[in-house]
Amino acid sequence: MKRLRHNFRRPKYKFWLAFSAAAAVLLLEIIPRSSAYASKTTTPPAIPNETAIRNDVVRGAQSYLNLPYKFGGASPQGFDCSGLVLYLYNRHGFTMPHGVIYMRPTLRLTKNPKPGDVIFFLNDNHIAGHVGIYIDEERFIHAPKEGAVIRYEKLKHPYWQRRFVEIRSVL
Repeated sequence: MKRLRHNFRRPKYKFWLAFSAAAAVLLLEIIPRSSAYASKTTTPPAIPNETAIRNDVVRGAQSYLNLPYKFGGASPQGFDCSGLVLYLYNRHGFTMPHGVIYMRPTLRLTKNPKPGDVIFFLNDNHIAGHVGIYIDEERFIHAPKEGAVIRYEKLKHPYWQRRFVEIRSVL
């Protein structure tokens, strides 16, 4: 015990003790109160033209049907799965990262999906690594893989039912 007290008197240990205390205060008090973290409300605020935005996202996805898949693509020259979602929502001023694993935590989980929401699926590595645009209870649009084109898929197909993860909303 005597040695322990002696060690805390040394400048090096005093620094780390002060640093740890400051980090704890930062994590427990300051960060949760900052504006970077949205306050939790029971219902999200309404977006003025939510229905119009959703409809435009769906129409936009439909307009790119049969466009060839392009790895890393996020433009009308070619899309990958997350690039399609990113591009359609960027046109309305929404920003999100390119890449399914980075996009997923930025969107709000929804129990009542609406057209234009983002639907997540497991990839072959069993992680949520594929997305599409939810159309209705039966269909979604996505950019499937290299060598394929943007197309509709049926949600009730066993392949997609086994891989379904969740539906999240941008709005």
